[in-house]
Amino acid sequence: MSFQSPWLLLGLLAIPLLVGLYVTSQRRRRAYAVRFTNLALLSQVMGKGPGFRRHLPAILFIAGLAGLLLSMARPQASIRIPKGQTSVMLAVDVSGSMAATDVQPTRIAAAIAAGRTLIDKLPANAQVGLVIFNSQAQVIQPLTQDKGSVKDALGTLAPGGGTAIGDAIQVAVAQLANITDPNGPKSQNSAMVVLLTDGTSNTGIDPMTAATNATQAKIPVQTVGIGQRNQTTLLGGRIVDGVDEQALQQISSATAGHYYYAADEAQLSKIYSELGSRIGWVTTKLDLTVPLLAFGTFILVVGGLFSLRWFRLLP
Repeated sequence: MSFQSPWLLLGLLAIPLLVGLYVTSQRRRRAYAVRFTNLALLSQVMGKGPGFRRHLPAILFIAGLAGLLLSMARPQASIRIPKGQTSVMLAVDVSGSMAATDVQPTRIAAAIAAGRTLIDKLPANAQVGLVIFNSQAQVIQPLTQDKGSVKDALGTLAPGGGTAIGDAIQVAVAQLANITDPNGPKSQNSAMVVLLTDGTSNTGIDPMTAATNATQAKIPVQTVGIGQRNQTTLLGGRIVDGVDEQALQQISSATAGHYYYAADEAQLSKIYSELGSRIGWVTTKLDLTVPLLAFGTFILVVGGLFSLRWFRLLP
């Protein structure tokens, strides 16, 4: 919660002062009662006291006053709401090197778990699809609001083959281009590709050619690299290249996206969680002045009515 006029919160210093004055007055009242020497006769004359009911009007009065003082500071709450129609294509590398275990339990298993995390963080009305790529790219799940089907499709992935990063971008952008108009007016709708790979593109079209097409379609490509950086990995008796960070940075930069690197499963999950929390959401300020003013006024009135009803005076 934030306040547009925070200096007015100084008025809340009056609350502990009022509480102190009330407690002092109650102690003084008890002290006067004890001066009556015949306590047994006093209890017979006065009967059973009002108990907690005696203090309720004062409690309500102080709570209502606190609400009014807070409303004067013009409080605001930050809330997240869905931003139009969001469409996300997940592009996941399923080349043979994704079977490596340097990212536990395997690179492909970590990618599957992270993808599911991202899907869970998206707005309820978001569309999500899945493209996988090794020596070629293919659509496993077209754009859909049925997020469960995409998570199920992720669970079927198995590594094998080369790495066609350019083809993956081209296929994913083609899916999103059907629902976007790069020449149309700017709207709240958003579309993007989230591409994950652990290697270097070694087949298919040039990734930068595909990135240029994504730029023309105004579709950002968020690139994520996992596994070994700047070194090769021995897998099944053969050497595989590490993640080509320079190429992924160029792709993301050209398409107005960002590049992320994850050395392990925890980092990858965090990256995808943060992406899912940002994609399709917008933070807005909700003015709480009127609700707090109404709350404070209502509590004051209720406290006053209780006091008049029970004790024939205001608190």
